[in-house]
Amino acid sequence: MINIVKIPIQVSRNTVNDFLNDLKSILNSNQFDVNRDFLLIRNRTPHGIHGYSTPQTLLDLDYAVEDVVERLKELSIKEYYEVLLDKDDDHPPYLYVFAKEIDNHQVYIKLKIKQMRTKKIVCVSFHFAQYEMKDFPYK
Repeated sequence: MINIVKIPIQVSRNTVNDFLNDLKSILNSNQFDVNRDFLLIRNRTPHGIHGYSTPQTLLDLDYAVEDVVERLKELSIKEYYEVLLDKDDDHPPYLYVFAKEIDNHQVYIKLKIKQMRTKKIVCVSFHFAQYEMKDFPYK
């Protein structure tokens, strides 16, 4: 059995705003290509619970990858929840966690900008929140 260690990090409002500005700049760029520059991880299911997986959430919302990108463009500082270290990367970028209300469901979103030079966005999680997320630091 693998133990997953989740290490939340406190970051400033400015750091989150900088991330959101970079994210939106990349997603709104004329050079952005969803097939080349965006990766949505679909094979991870939190705690083995099928109803809270990215594929199931996409089906339930009737979403394609382009719909996910549109929701990411809408993210705000008020929806920011926490930052985690990416334990799967030798030089880990932060994983930014957000909770977004979509169709009366709270959706857990975890993403990172993997390569700032090549402007790759990786969305590690986009699924219904298993537990209610509250106590947002910048609400």
